[in-house]
Amino acid sequence: VRAKIVANARSVQTLGAQREGSGVLVRDRYVATIGYLVIEAESVEVTGADGKAVPAALAGYDHASGFALLKLLAPVAGKPLPLGDSRALAAREPVMAASYGGDGGVSLVYVVSRRPFSGSWEYLLDSAIFTYPPVMNWSGAALIGPKGELLGVGSLIVPDAAQPGTRSPGNMFVPI
Repeated sequence: VRAKIVANARSVQTLGAQREGSGVLVRDRYVATIGYLVIEAESVEVTGADGKAVPAALAGYDHASGFALLKLLAPVAGKPLPLGDSRALAAREPVMAASYGGDGGVSLVYVVSRRPFSGSWEYLLDSAIFTYPPVMNWSGAALIGPKGELLGVGSLIVPDAAQPGTRSPGNMFVPI
């Protein structure tokens, strides 16, 4: 997912005018991603599995979770990922984090904690998913369960994934 942000947008100073991250094809022509990638965008494009980029429009944005839904203006190569139920995902479970970058964008990670998370900008999550080891291309990355279902969308890299106040770098995923 690539977004060009309106020049005078409120978020440009903190998030930049050009943003890049991942998205997950969840239905024909619909991609789920993390909202800060596309908030205040003047244009968005999504690149499919075949490397072909197509324009997209913001179809929905949820301030409470931080999810954004993009509607693709043309089809892209790829198979939609079914939505899973992240409520049963517990600490110590192995999952995959998949971000852009082909095979190099897929990593085995472990859930290290589930806890509330509140971001000052939008999120208020009852049970965010924290994973280890950290994935560098986390924005909009897919968290995929053992049955091949989408369990979360990547939001942040954090210094305390295992527990607040600890030195345990990892990622925070917004649960599906």
